[in-house]
Amino acid sequence: MTSQQVLVGVDDSPASDAALAWALNVAARTGDRVEALHAWQWTAGMLGVIAPDAPATLAVAARHAAHAAVAKAVADRPFGAQEVEATARTAEGDAASRLLEEAGTSALLVLGRHGQSTWSRRLVGQALGSVASACLSGSTVPVAIVPQDAVAAPPERVVVGVDGSRASERALRWAVEHARSSHSPVLAVLAWQLTTLPAPPVAREDRSVPPLTEWEDLARTLLHDTVAHAVGDADVEEFVLHRPAAAGLLEAVRPADLLVLGERGRGGFTRLLLGSVSRQCAEHAPCPVVVVPPRERAV
Repeated sequence: MTSQQVLVGVDDSPASDAALAWALNVAARTGDRVEALHAWQWTAGMLGVIAPDAPATLAVAARHAAHAAVAKAVADRPFGAQEVEATARTAEGDAASRLLEEAGTSALLVLGRHGQSTWSRRLVGQALGSVASACLSGSTVPVAIVPQDAVAAPPERVVVGVDGSRASERALRWAVEHARSSHSPVLAVLAWQLTTLPAPPVAREDRSVPPLTEWEDLARTLLHDTVAHAVGDADVEEFVLHRPAAAGLLEAVRPADLLVLGERGRGGFTRLLLGSVSRQCAEHAPCPVVVVPPRERAV
């Protein structure tokens, strides 16, 4: 199997350190190589007059930080762990733009949930950072968002959000393939409400409101048919719950899991680049979240 690149955005923050450690663990199982990219940007101003060598100094500091992050992440891997080819480099420019440019041929783009300081996180909470948000909305490859306290280990379960859309089918296929490398069970979850399911046949015929059990049966059928269409006879456990989609998925996952989502499902507005469910889960899930982009997105 041909080795692919797992691109990791690093910025000398604890969040990016966690992302890099997680990416190394993934690459060790898939046989891919890891490249850490530290993007830096110089904004000219009065400091440019006072310190004309500042851009060169920033470039050197970024290069040292990137190489140091990789060296530490590799050194911190458990004794006897599978070796991973890992390199570091820098690029000048806006971080999100450079990461999106470089990720075009990657198997996966991995980012920390935010690059904020500990103090600012106390003020604004576990918000999704601007770089992570921009990459989720613009990437042509799957994007992994890794919380700072994530454990660099194979997931106990790969949990997939399913809603019957083509986006969730793509997420299912990605999840099943990824689970093979970690020997993890796959759990497909459909969190539903009356407003997110097509009406049962009885309701369509006489405009009555069917009992909740009929809606539940419809949800189970939708989930089962979506799984069968997307991954055939792959071993996937199915679970439905009567909850709003984001809340249900967040309740279903544990810190040791991996949550996989399509970028925008059945309930998303087409004018939005990133569905609200994907965004909420990327911001608040206790585990790493992978968002699989649409095939039709232009590069």
